[in-house]
Amino acid sequence: MIKQLLAASSVLCVASSALANTELEQTANYNELGDLLTASQAQGRFAWLEKCYDGLLVEVWERAFDTTQIISKEEKLNQLKALWLSPQRLAQGKAQYLTFANTDFTNPYDWHAGNSATDACSTMPPEYVPVALKTTILAHQYCENAAFDNEWEWVSKVSIDNFTHESVGRDYTAVSGKVVTLPAGRTVSMTITPGNKEPDYPSFVAARVWIDWDQNGQFSTSEMVFKSASDGIFKFAVNVPAEQLDGVTLMRVATDAGGGSDDACNRIHYGEVEDYLVTIR
Repeated sequence: MIKQLLAASSVLCVASSALANTELEQTANYNELGDLLTASQAQGRFAWLEKCYDGLLVEVWERAFDTTQIISKEEKLNQLKALWLSPQRLAQGKAQYLTFANTDFTNPYDWHAGNSATDACSTMPPEYVPVALKTTILAHQYCENAAFDNEWEWVSKVSIDNFTHESVGRDYTAVSGKVVTLPAGRTVSMTITPGNKEPDYPSFVAARVWIDWDQNGQFSTSEMVFKSASDGIFKFAVNVPAEQLDGVTLMRVATDAGGGSDDACNRIHYGEVEDYLVTIR
């Protein structure tokens, strides 16, 4: 079932040196796999795989440990759990978990493994494989948001100084392969380019950006750093706080031809929601 275990750079961590190192790692720098789990959800992911795909975990163990010793399935799973979910890792709020997609680091069917042993087993698309072993970096699980419809409008490109991410139209995108570094106490330039099904007749859309500066897992009204409406490209500046907590937080970008909402958790109508990992330095 497993063709390769591919290690994505930046926030993605490999299980062992046996994992493949290929040019696809460059693609993974900007992957859109989602699966931004907390440590407790990472524990739930392992429990779900143990219930639904224990044979796959055994294959992962065999690739990671590369041994000919006869070891029981239960011991193999225990060794993986000790490696990814050790008490030391969990005490630090860090845990490791597998994420799945096809081998070019995309998720065309928007399929995700479960995050709890109570989640029902679901059938993984036949061409999907474990593509990365991620390390949790968010302390909180954020509210979900997505567009009801993204056929005509979406987020095509987001740029922050030298960082740029381009994507196809989806109702929701979690850009999980790279952490955007913002300079403390400085102003950064940001651009949002809406995508339109009819580029010659662009829609008039509202755009909003929130950054969870205090890292409490919520987007307050005061953390909305941009709000405007236009039928063109949005260009604006964001003032980064001079003093900021260490760690990684979340930035949410939303465009909505239906007007949108100042509440980052209210589902949008026609557009896209994108979440980006952010740290302040």
